Amino acid sequence: MISIIVPIYNGEKYLRACVDSILAQTHTDLELILVDDGSADSSGAICDRYAAGDGRVRVIHQKNSGVASAVTAGIQAAAGEYVGFVDCDDWIDPDYYAQLWHSAQSLHADLCEGQFVCECTVRGAAKTVGALRSRTAEYAGPEDIRRLANQYLLSFVYDGVPDKPDRPLTYGKWDKLYRTQLLRRALPFYDVRLSLGEDVILNAAVLPSCGKVVTVPTGAKYHHRILSDTVSHGADSGQMERILAVHRALARVAAEKDLDAGAARALIGSMIHARIYRQAAAAELSSGERGRRMGVLFRQAPDGTLQAFVRARKSPVLRVFYRLLAMGLTGPCVWLASLHTALTGQKS
Repeated sequence: MISIIVPIYNGEKYLRACVDSILAQTHTDLELILVDDGSADSSGAICDRYAAGDGRVRVIHQKNSGVASAVTAGIQAAAGEYVGFVDCDDWIDPDYYAQLWHSAQSLHADLCEGQFVCECTVRGAAKTVGALRSRTAEYAGPEDIRRLANQYLLSFVYDGVPDKPDRPLTYGKWDKLYRTQLLRRALPFYDVRLSLGEDVILNAAVLPSCGKVVTVPTGAKYHHRILSDTVSHGADSGQMERILAVHRALARVAAEKDLDAGAARALIGSMIHARIYRQAAAAELSSGERGRRMGVLFRQAPDGTLQAFVRARKSPVLRVFYRLLAMGLTGPCVWLASLHTALTGQKS
């Protein structure tokens, strides 16, 4: 059986479409765990109506504690051999979990990743984007799995880079099936207070415990809806505090799971770098204010994180940029970051 967990907070707009797509799966041996994280809208009542009408649906109501807390509650309640996750504003094709289940079973995988596409709006028009793989990839054995886990961490260094290397795995948890017992073993590393990077921490904690990981070119897809007001894509209030929380959690995972500490630092550096460049592009601010904000973020970065990021990216422009920033020359940094972004299309 598959346990499908849907964390929900104020998701009434898209929740019915999400749940209907799960209950319409051709793989019917499933349970659907809806975790209402203290929603202030009608999400909780919608969940209860689904539970009353379908015996496969279970509902957990909890006070608002964040997505990581909701995910943890779902994992602890899961009865299936495998667990999948669906965001409450996303949806899946009817054969999605049938194909993942078949691949996980036939290939004896502890983690099986399918395919997803992003549904977004570009200049007012709906658009589907996503790079789909053409073949199955298998990773097995301690060294192969450890290499995969480190490649997963380093893949974040190339976010926003044109012609970036292919990711061995996508960053999220929602296009995957996980063996339930491995998720439960990972929970001690999964800080329920995280509001940023929680998918990264979960995957980094799970991967080293896997005996075999497979990625498969499923014909059916997971549809990830890009919204401007979601937790992942919202404003940067308290940004560094959240990044520092991810840094602490990831450092612990790397130390206890024997992952590359440099790759973990580079990932955190990439998160900070993205926010520094974002300030350079903030046209509504004066050049002086953009420089001031960039300098604040630079000084708040944990030791070694930006340095590890720059080494991993191997970009001469970024080496010059951070030398200038270290010298306090924020004016040239604003100009250089803006020019770099304009010439390369790079967003971070």
